[in-house]
Amino acid sequence: MEIRRIKVPTALIWSSPKAVGKSDQAYLKSGDLTTWLATRKPADLQRLSDDEALVTEALFNDRVVLDQQVEGWAKVFVTRQPNRLERRGYPGWIPLSQLTESDAELDYPTTTVRLVQPSTTLLGPDEQARLELPMGTILTTTGQDAQWIDVLTPLGAGKIAASAAKIGVSGVNDGSRILSLAEQFLGTPYLWGGLTPAGFDCSGLIYSLHRVLGYTIPRDASDQFANGYPVAPEELTAGDLVFFAKNHGTGEIHHVGLYAGSGCLLHAPKPGEPVQKIKMAESKLAPEYAGARRFWQ
Repeated sequence: MEIRRIKVPTALIWSSPKAVGKSDQAYLKSGDLTTWLATRKPADLQRLSDDEALVTEALFNDRVVLDQQVEGWAKVFVTRQPNRLERRGYPGWIPLSQLTESDAELDYPTTTVRLVQPSTTLLGPDEQARLELPMGTILTTTGQDAQWIDVLTPLGAGKIAASAAKIGVSGVNDGSRILSLAEQFLGTPYLWGGLTPAGFDCSGLIYSLHRVLGYTIPRDASDQFANGYPVAPEELTAGDLVFFAKNHGTGEIHHVGLYAGSGCLLHAPKPGEPVQKIKMAESKLAPEYAGARRFWQ
């Protein structure tokens, strides 16, 4: 089993190499998600959803299992994203150019740090900015002081500000902390397959919020529903996950949001509609309520 690591800030994981359109070629060459998104028209983003061209994203330094290589592309399994259909991780395709050539293990014990700010600058050994890393990135640390954390990355040694690992929200429990984290992303664009502050889909937002606090949960809404701790409607509290399904809530799970208290739902609705907070009872989703789950307990 060959292991590689992601070496761009955010790697789009595609359903197949053929799913990539002509307008996506610039991203494949640069790996610059922010610039790519800024040049996408609404129809381009809708296509990603309609065609299910993207399946998920992987973050800088994430490990993937390399399954096969075809004409500059690699079929991989993203190990940090549990999936009920594949024990190795979430499956998809990525350009080989966005992967390291190996995954060298260190000969001594190390710890890791999770980036909890929406964006963190990675500095090189020369203290020059190298990359902007998204929230949820996990890096190996080799030392730190009050101001800086020394890290090892797929691009070599570097450092990040110590503040990048300090969550600036508080709460009585992790559920309320998850909600506080989520509220800073109100207005964030929807992106099918997205799980960073550049753009979220419904389950990607949920996955990302839990990842920041150290909870490993499934990537997709249906898997999240199947694995979380059931919560009765009268026991709902901030940070619980609320699910919606076809056939008046009895069929296939198709959407998930975060319970925000007082009957409100915080969620990433669909292409063209940003992360928002709504009253569940007044929503078109209300008749499709399927149940609630909790992972932070």
